[in-house]
Amino acid sequence: MTSSDKPRQTVASAIGTHETSSGSTAGGKRRSTRTRKRSDIIAEEMKRWIVVDSKQPGDRLPQEHELAELFGASRWTIREALKSLEVQGLISVSSGASGGARIADVSLQNAVQLLANYFYFKPLSIQHIYSLRRVLEPMLAVEVVDHLTAEHLRELAENVEVTRVQPRTEEERREHRTAELEFHNILAGACPNLVLAFNCRFINGLLKDWVVFNRTYVKVGEQFTQGNLNCHQCLLEAFQRRDRDAVGRLMAEHMEEAARHTVAMKGEIEVKFLPN
Repeated sequence: MTSSDKPRQTVASAIGTHETSSGSTAGGKRRSTRTRKRSDIIAEEMKRWIVVDSKQPGDRLPQEHELAELFGASRWTIREALKSLEVQGLISVSSGASGGARIADVSLQNAVQLLANYFYFKPLSIQHIYSLRRVLEPMLAVEVVDHLTAEHLRELAENVEVTRVQPRTEEERREHRTAELEFHNILAGACPNLVLAFNCRFINGLLKDWVVFNRTYVKVGEQFTQGNLNCHQCLLEAFQRRDRDAVGRLMAEHMEEAARHTVAMKGEIEVKFLPN
């Protein structure tokens, strides 16, 4: 069996499993099942083929007519499948004589945005966010203690200095609050556990969007701002000492305080913006 035979066989198997529109129940009655577009099945099979074939970002995919033959599909179906992969950020497609599809290196920003879309119309509360953040942030902080480089520590120190300056205007308050969240993104960037790091970055992104959308930075008081600064300064010193126990304790306390303040602030915002 050649490598070019494998995709077509797998696609045929997928079609047999997923493209049926009806089935039989135990009583012999017919019941409908959800059908899948052929292009969606081909797109999924292409992803498996890319992994099996050990393709890397930058590698060029075969031309449309070659992919059509390889996967036993029409060129229109292949084109639709490629569009699906492009939307997912897995490939990039360029036009022209030297154009075509290439494997893309999926960006963190694109992955986070796709996941965030799921919550766009969901009743997501700030309590839900912090119930998870209180668990993950201390875990991540302890995880990175032995992995922070001199560059990471320098970035954390610079971040602390940026947030030491008290904001005066509304724009400065927004930038200040964003910088406070960036302290945690720096830590996520040093985390060897990619799943943990991604989840923490995703939550930080949700918080940033919530801050900007609700303009919560306008309501942030000096007490909360100073509290964040003190926590980050103490965390930085604990990181510099490689003190895992202190890091875990300080981050847990920081998350508890941030949760209390943010939930209280959310109540003030909801009261303020309730329609008359």
